[in-house]
Amino acid sequence: MNKRIEIYSLIAGTVFLISGIAKALSASSFASLIAQYGFESLQFLAPLIVLAEVALGLFLVFQIGLKHTALISTLLVAGFTLVFAYGLIFNGIEDCGCFGKITVLNTSPVFTFIRNAVLIYLLLAVWRKSESNWQMSQWTTCLFVVVMVVVAFMSGYTYHIGSKMRKASKYTVKALNGNVLDEFITTSKDSTYLVFAFTYSCPHCLNSIENLKQYEASGTVDRVIGIALEDSVKEQKFRAIFNPEFTIKNYPAKTLLRLTDSFPMAYYIRNDSIIAELSGELPCSYVFEKTILK
Repeated sequence: MNKRIEIYSLIAGTVFLISGIAKALSASSFASLIAQYGFESLQFLAPLIVLAEVALGLFLVFQIGLKHTALISTLLVAGFTLVFAYGLIFNGIEDCGCFGKITVLNTSPVFTFIRNAVLIYLLLAVWRKSESNWQMSQWTTCLFVVVMVVVAFMSGYTYHIGSKMRKASKYTVKALNGNVLDEFITTSKDSTYLVFAFTYSCPHCLNSIENLKQYEASGTVDRVIGIALEDSVKEQKFRAIFNPEFTIKNYPAKTLLRLTDSFPMAYYIRNDSIIAELSGELPCSYVFEKTILK
């Protein structure tokens, strides 16, 4: 194998490794992004995609089975590019989610297409000029197993569908003024609010709505405000099914993703300060009061 192909393989493998490990740091956010693209029933694939990316990255870096590995990697990148194009055109989603929460690497759509095109070029060159040698040394095998186990643990730890509540201490309470959330809502200092960021297609969001409706009715908060990813067709169906009485403000993906890329996400506000943040399915108001307001 010539030196050029080895370098191509190393570059492509490094990109796959960074991408997979970055997603593993917040697998639930990646699953939420899958739902935003309109594939909510496939969210469970998030950890598997992460593991596949890391495995391919390791094979490419260590020059293992390059003929087959490069071909599979090419198809994967091409598939991701098509899905990203679909989300950009039909849902206005500009975040490809390629590198998880490392936002500095998730750049503009134009750069994403250019990067993927370059990556496909490198992988095709590796596929054409390489052979499939599946022999692995003992240390390479051990390193491969260790990395995969660590990434699997990270993905499992950060992939949650239940509620994850974080209450601020007196030192970490966030003032609403100056926070990005302040751009989405208007509040009064003497009132309490639960702001619920969601999408009309996310199953965990939909599973939370009946609980959400309890918060204002039971007096747990003075007002519930919904912040949703705009989708007029799905919104109409949502309103027919759930008949929400709380206010819902709709925003395009580019705007809403400035607030959060993980759905659903709820914010408890008191005295114009963010007292608690809740990610994942929303608990009932009774559990919330016992956990946060105790």
